[in-house]
Amino acid sequence: MYPSILAPDEDSDRVLADLVSMILELPVSSLRSLHIDARIPGKTVPTVLESAVSSTIIRCGPSLTSLRVEVSLSDAAVQHIMKLPKLTLWKAVDGLPRISDLHLSNTFPQLETLELITEESLEWIPFFGAISRHTSSSQPSDRRPVQKLIVLESWAEIPVDAAFISPIMQFRGLAKLWLNSSCSNANGCTFSLTDDDFVEIAIALSRLKDATFGHVCHANSCRTTVSSLLSLSIHCKDLEELEIHFNTTNLLGDLTSISEDLRPRGAHLLLKCGLWWLGVRNAPLQIRVEDRGLVAAGFLGIFPSLREINSNSGVDWGSLLEGQCRTQNM
Repeated sequence: MYPSILAPDEDSDRVLADLVSMILELPVSSLRSLHIDARIPGKTVPTVLESAVSSTIIRCGPSLTSLRVEVSLSDAAVQHIMKLPKLTLWKAVDGLPRISDLHLSNTFPQLETLELITEESLEWIPFFGAISRHTSSSQPSDRRPVQKLIVLESWAEIPVDAAFISPIMQFRGLAKLWLNSSCSNANGCTFSLTDDDFVEIAIALSRLKDATFGHVCHANSCRTTVSSLLSLSIHCKDLEELEIHFNTTNLLGDLTSISEDLRPRGAHLLLKCGLWWLGVRNAPLQIRVEDRGLVAAGFLGIFPSLREINSNSGVDWGSLLEGQCRTQNM
């Protein structure tokens, strides 16, 4: 059941009362899935509406597996969510409950997908890291609850840097990581990871299949190069889709350097990543026309299965691979 509740523009006492009544009467005790969207476009959600949603959440029973509620909840409602025994997906708006006795044991025992909507909700990332450390150290391996987080999506607009990524690297079972962080003309590029950072990230998150490390901008000032792509290709064998900042100022030279470094070691033995889609968004393509074939061959040397380079900037990334042999190695 997915009751999606969107208040109309008319902000009358009658409409609000009807919404509150509808939410409070939802039969949720035996639900497996619940989605409540009680936002009012352009307006602050009334406290009485948030209270009604919180009361409804507290009535949800142990059968609930999927919960998306896009309004702020009471601390009691969040605590109830934390203890739901079968919950595998949660879309979080709030940060940690404002209480001093948060117990790590038996908290989110089955959660696999965590969607974080606000900057406040990012507080859950180090908390989940603490859960992982607690369950690994405090219980025998045969009775240890397994932290199963495999999907982490953040919609918060914050810089992607080493401090932000570091706690995420504890979730070694992640198959999907999606970061919504975007650069802006006013604040410039907010992506500050380095090639060395991506060596560590690729080793820690080796099970990634789908990764977006923020949306690529046109500033071309980042410190990552195509060397970061190589690290991900070598260590993340299941990787299929990727969006990542990398500097294109010396693209041909960087690709050539990688080729020269790897050829003596046999790159075909190292590169097994099956990535087919690479998102470059607004990254410039700063190469001469006559070098396009070499650049395309360089990308295929890193990602032999690459079929699509996707851009929305008007730059001709999309046709870079046309006519190229997909089996070429460095």
